[in-house]
This record gives sequence, structure tokens and C-alpha cells, in this order.
Amino acid sequence: MKKDYIFVYGLFRDQAKSLLGVVEHLGKATVDGKIYKVNEFYPGFVRGEDGKVFGDVYVFDRENLPQLDEYEGDEYDRKRIMTSLGIECWVYEYKYDVSNTPNIISGDWYLR
Repeated sequence: MKKDYIFVYGLFRDQAKSLLGVVEHLGKATVDGKIYKVNEFYPGFVRGEDGKVFGDVYVFDRENLPQLDEYEGDEYDRKRIMTSLGIECWVYEYKYDVSNTPNIISGDWYLR
């Protein structure tokens, strides 16, 4: 297994977690940015220094990345980000305009 790290903040924290494959949870963490309710089912993360987004860091098999990319679709770009745990992780960043999209003020998809 080729290990890599991922920061998850939305559906990969609960109902889509199985797509990550065999994982090791390293802990809860934050990243700089905001999440938006882009639809009724999932959030969109946008990087920035004016907010905190809460999520989880996992070690996972990097061979699962193509499957994760396909699941996220063309609305997201996979990028690297530094977490509050000091671990650089993959994160899926929403790539469309969020100016008319509700911000999830808590920064936590679970508390939406």
C-alpha cells in the first residue's frame, strides 16, 4: 500500500467514507478556509485565511485517488493543504463561484 494523507470535511466523513478504502484515522483537524452548502447533499470547500473548516485526517492508499476523483467529479480540484496537525494532505476544493451560496458558519458540515 502506498500511503498518503487526506483531509475530509464532508461526505467522506460519513456516508462516502468507505470509498477511502482501508484507512487509519489520525485525528480531527482544521484547515484555513470556508465551506459552503453548494446543494442539499454536500458542501464545497474554498481555501482562505478568513475561516476554519473542521474535518478529519486519514492515512489511506493513494491507489484509491482515481476512484475518489471520479466520485468528486468536475466540481472539485484535488489539491494539497496543510492541516492544524502539521500534516500536508489532499483536499477537494470546490472550483465554482460561491458568492451566492450559503456559508456554513460553524465550518463543520456535521453542524450545518
